[in-house]
Amino acid sequence: MYQRCTRLRYVEKGKNIFRIVLLRYRGETLVTSDRQTICSGDLIVKLHIHNYFFANMCRGVKDETRLVLLLRRHIVQSLPELARCLYAMPEAKEVKGIVGTTMLHKGAEPLGFTVSDVPMNLFFRYKRWYLRLMLRLIHPDGKERLQKWDHTMPLKRVYMSKEELFRRYLPAEESGEPIR
Repeated sequence: MYQRCTRLRYVEKGKNIFRIVLLRYRGETLVTSDRQTICSGDLIVKLHIHNYFFANMCRGVKDETRLVLLLRRHIVQSLPELARCLYAMPEAKEVKGIVGTTMLHKGAEPLGFTVSDVPMNLFFRYKRWYLRLMLRLIHPDGKERLQKWDHTMPLKRVYMSKEELFRRYLPAEESGEPIR
């Protein structure tokens, strides 16, 4: 039911930390690290961390550093399959990039993402509240972690152009000619 309401799709069920939804971007113009622009109305792939997958991954991990490294490893392992999934979509030629909203933005730039602030309108305040709740439920020390962090816990937008995703994560022999 939740899947249908949100239109979330698995990238690779049980193996990939991302779920995605194809939609039109609504917001201010984004300029990616490779100088591509994502404008309001452009088709994007919206990234979501699969919370249940993440929670299972965290189960039994008490060390914060180990947890961060584990999450990073899963993200790095998931990006090539995300690139293959996007490349195979019938709408791939129209898609401008991938966009996500997260509190887990540290270390995203070396992976090819651009990171920027989100406007603190009602929608993003609600989203920050929801993500804080998810962190409390998923993280082994979620309650304590939330108490230690800054009250506002920065919510950021992470994004990457389709071309940058393919350049970094789609092997040349799989892509043939790049999609423009």
